[in-house]
Amino acid sequence: AFLCDAVDRVPWVPFVGCHGGALIGADAGEYLKSPELIVRGLQAAIERYRPDGIPVMFDLQLEAETFGCRLTWARKNPPAVASHPLTEGVRLEDLRVPGPQDGRIGVVLEAARTLRQANPELALYGLVTGPFTLLLHLMGTDIFMAMFDEPERIQQCMEFCAHVATTMADYYIDAGCDVIALVDPMTSQIGPEQFGEFVTPHIAPVFRYVRNRNVLSSFFVCGRAEQNIEVMCGCRPDNVSI
Repeated sequence: AFLCDAVDRVPWVPFVGCHGGALIGADAGEYLKSPELIVRGLQAAIERYRPDGIPVMFDLQLEAETFGCRLTWARKNPPAVASHPLTEGVRLEDLRVPGPQDGRIGVVLEAARTLRQANPELALYGLVTGPFTLLLHLMGTDIFMAMFDEPERIQQCMEFCAHVATTMADYYIDAGCDVIALVDPMTSQIGPEQFGEFVTPHIAPVFRYVRNRNVLSSFFVCGRAEQNIEVMCGCRPDNVSI
């Protein structure tokens, strides 16, 4: 379906996140920190929903946590970012791209490898926090004024965040994921012109890199995103999810 070939039916991909924890009676804080619970929850979802594909984990705070963003945890939802290092004295040059064992990255990669072995016919999605959403985690709402007042700084920060996304894509591909989904919901807060200026130059190369690794890609944006569908497609992912 991603390749626009004829298929005998519409493929079914439930974006199971903390719901996997609910299926096994684990709260989000426990579930998102344990490879064993993630695997148990997703196996329960696979058995119940019989999907064609499924994400390994849906937590857009994963990368931000490695940069020192403080998280507020909840029982039924993913954590929320509660601090923004680039507005609290941390400089961009102080940040480094996270390694495969930093924060909870090792947790999700271990879960991916186990799920890959157990479900060879299932399309595994590796979800990567999109560059704009990651930068909003790092800067908070200051990002919106800075797009007008300090556009060069935003471009530099977006380049770094895109490098993080490419690195995370590598980790997921090496762990056996079939689809790399860049999830960038905060782009729904800007229009096509700002998207073209600040997002496209940095996110399009990520999709190109994923394609060069012979893996499929998806661009996932929730919220009121219809104004940006055309520019999202212009980034040339294999799939757009809105």
